Amino acid sequence: MKDNKLNQLSNESDVISPKLDGKSTAVKVGIDLGTSRSAITTSKGERMVMASVVGWPKDAISAKVFGHRVLVGDAVLENRMGLQTCFPLADGNLAFTQNAGDQKETLRKAGLHLFTALRQAAKAAEGQSVHAVIGAPAEATRENKQAIIDLAREAGIDGVMVVSEPFAVAYALDALEDAMVVDIGAGTIDLCRMAGSLPDAEDQVTIFHAGNHVDARICELLREQRADIQFSPNMIKKAKERFSSVVDTNKRALVTFPVNGRPTEVDITDQIQTAVGELVPHIVDGIQKLVSTFDPEFQHRIRSRVIVSGGGSQVYGLQEALEKGLEDLGGGRVMILDDPVFAGSQGALKLALEMPAEYWEQL
Repeated sequence: MKDNKLNQLSNESDVISPKLDGKSTAVKVGIDLGTSRSAITTSKGERMVMASVVGWPKDAISAKVFGHRVLVGDAVLENRMGLQTCFPLADGNLAFTQNAGDQKETLRKAGLHLFTALRQAAKAAEGQSVHAVIGAPAEATRENKQAIIDLAREAGIDGVMVVSEPFAVAYALDALEDAMVVDIGAGTIDLCRMAGSLPDAEDQVTIFHAGNHVDARICELLREQRADIQFSPNMIKKAKERFSSVVDTNKRALVTFPVNGRPTEVDITDQIQTAVGELVPHIVDGIQKLVSTFDPEFQHRIRSRVIVSGGGSQVYGLQEALEKGLEDLGGGRVMILDDPVFAGSQGALKLALEMPAEYWEQL
C-alpha cells in the first residue's frame, strides 16, 4: 500500500531528479517554507527554524560592522536598522513570481539566499547530495512551485519535491484518511482533507486572511484608540505571539510601548482578541467548504478529526472556538498539535526518507 502511494506521489508531484553519483548517501531534508519563518528537519537529526528574511548592508559602514555581504534569518531582524531587508515570500508564495516591477530581481535573489541558508542548515559533507521535500501553500500556483524547484536547485539542493504544507503535516501524523489538516501560517491558512489518497485541488483550500493580516489589524485598532503610541510591526507580532487569545481571560496583554520616547505600559488585550478572533469564521468557512463538497456518507468522519498546526494554532481558546463554529455543521472535534513549528518539516522529511532511491533516480 505504501509503495503504491509513493508511486502515485512520484508520478503526480512536482519533482526534479537529483544527479546521483554513488559517492555518498544523500542527506534527506524536509522544509516547511513559510512567509514569516521556515523550518528544516534533516536525516542527520538537525532541526532549525529561521526567519524568512534576507538583509543587505545599507552602505560601506554597515558592511564593515556586519562583516557579511548578506544576512539571512533572525540576524536580519536583530540588526535591521543597518540593513536593507527583504522578505522573499508573500502570502506563502515566492514574491518575485507575483512581482513584475523593479523589485523582481531583488526578490528572486533574496529567495536564492534563503534557500542557500536552508541548504547550509542540512550540514551535508563535501560532495554529499541533498534531497529535499518542500512544503508550499495548498493552492500554490504551478509557476510558484516551479520557481521553488528552480531556486532550490540553484542553491545546491540536488533533488526537489514540492508538496502542500497540510499534506506534509498529515504525512507526519499518518493521518492520510478520514482527517482534515488546518495549517495556520503568517501568509496563508491552508486546509486539506485526507481521504486515503493523494489530495487533488478540490481537496484543498487556501485562505489569505492569516497571521500577517492579524498583525496589521492589531496595528489598525491600536492606532484608532491611541495615536500617540509608537510601535513597529515586529513589536506587535511579538505581543500577538505572547498574548493571543480568542476568549476572555484574567491575563491582560500589558505591553510596554514608547509614548513620545517614554516607555509606557499599554493594555492591548481587546485589540489582540478582536483581531485574532476574526480568523475563526474564515477557518470555519474553509472547513465547511471542504466538508460540504465531500461524499455525504463520509462527511462526519473528517468533521470528527480536524488537526490544527502552524504557528497560529497556539492561540489560547482556539480549539473551543473552532468546535463551537462547527456546531452549525453538525459538530466536530478539533486537535491542536503539540509541536506545530516542526510538524510540516518533519512530515516532509518522513516523505523524503520513504521515497525509494530508484524514484529519485527515475523521476
